[in-house]
Amino acid sequence: MRTHGLAVIGVVIFLALTGAAALWWALVGLAIGLVLVAEMANTAIEALADLLHPGQHPEIGFAKDVAAGAVLLASLIAIGVGLAYLAELLR
Repeated sequence: MRTHGLAVIGVVIFLALTGAAALWWALVGLAIGLVLVAEMANTAIEALADLLHPGQHPEIGFAKDVAAGAVLLASLIAIGVGLAYLAELLR
């Protein structure tokens, strides 16, 4: 979460410096929110799984992997939004 928090600060500064339109602020805000929600859900799933079954278990490992994959996918979507904004700037 700290890494995501630092990235949010950097993105907000970048949007402000480049004079992003309101639509880009909204799109980036939604992308950031998606990543943070996925990260929080991943953390909750991992904490609950560790509490209920502290040892190794293949199905719990699978659930944790899927939750981590959701964070990765959300992050890739956010990167895509950022790249779309950069492409708009360079047009």
